[in-house]
Amino acid sequence: MVFKSISVSPALRSLMLVILLPFMASGCASFQEWRAARAAAACQVSEPEWLTPPEDSAVQGEPVADYYYANEDGSILAGAWWWDNEDYPLRSDEQGNKVGWFRPEGAELNIEGQRIDGESPPLIADIPCCYPTRFQSSGLYFPSEGCWEITASAAGSELSFTVWVEPAP
Repeated sequence: MVFKSISVSPALRSLMLVILLPFMASGCASFQEWRAARAAAACQVSEPEWLTPPEDSAVQGEPVADYYYANEDGSILAGAWWWDNEDYPLRSDEQGNKVGWFRPEGAELNIEGQRIDGESPPLIADIPCCYPTRFQSSGLYFPSEGCWEITASAAGSELSFTVWVEPAP
């Protein structure tokens, strides 16, 4: 048996590696999983800080350090409970995602969100009325998975951060 060698240009060989190597190395079971993993890697997710929130009579017990997104002057904080928790990521499902906030005392909190890596309706934020202290609970509902920018504002202050939202299970 005679084998004939095929000449492949260096440019074509590089292109083949760029296309195939990440798929082969990723260990993903399907092309869709590989694409989702690549998209998540391309999302410039904001890293939260390890902070102790302010004392607040609406929160039981002493303040406990955890991951939070915070604006520069610390007037707005958003709990980031999902940050180091593989079992409970942010999800795009009808149950929503409960997020606790601290904002200027009694100020109205506004939350907006938009997907920045594709088309989607905007984020739906359920912000219950009448929290008189700095603490404010919310429900965030993402209409689709992907890379989302969230912007919160209250009493002239603003906080923006970027998150990755997983598909509904």
